[in-house]
Amino acid sequence: MTDLMEAARHVLGIAMASPWLILVLFLAAAIDAVFPVVPSEGLVVTAGMAAAAGHQNLLLVIVAAMAGSIIGESVCYLLGRGSGPALHRWMRRRDARQRMFEKVSKALHSRGGLILMTVRYVPGARMVATLTAGATAYSFRKFILFTAAGVTVAYTYVALLGYLGGDAFAHDSLKALAFSLGMAFTIGLVIETSRRIAVRRRASRVTAG
Repeated sequence: MTDLMEAARHVLGIAMASPWLILVLFLAAAIDAVFPVVPSEGLVVTAGMAAAAGHQNLLLVIVAAMAGSIIGESVCYLLGRGSGPALHRWMRRRDARQRMFEKVSKALHSRGGLILMTVRYVPGARMVATLTAGATAYSFRKFILFTAAGVTVAYTYVALLGYLGGDAFAHDSLKALAFSLGMAFTIGLVIETSRRIAVRRRASRVTAG
């Protein structure tokens, strides 16, 4: 077990010091926006740790993640714009998807800025929101503006978690990674729990009224 952990620390150290880390981070953020199977947040945390260790530039880490995500989300928007009718048909195949599509569509055109800035904190909702924005012809200029604002906040926060973890556990990269990811998970859990409680309270008020 000790040998395995030492090997993991060695691999993590190589990754943090790699000159290719920024490029990999950019590509991961772009792909994650279209196909949410790539753990881009984990890479941002690792890059933030690398910045704390002096291997990477923190500002460059944030900018690379932001640029990749904006490009990926723009591609997703354009896919939705180009396949509006097909997307509608795909959504209608399942009631849950149809309800989400209708809810997101209505929310986008009533408070689009807030939705596009915060949707990335809701698991699985970002791709639906960006596709829906395109399919419903939401203003691309507004889409880019609010998306840029959202990714700036999101990736600055994630990179800083990595940076703080790397600074606090400079002697042990694995502990730093565990601390940073643990903090990200905890904060995300608190946000999601608070959101669900707020939704239930609003639903209760509507029912009572």
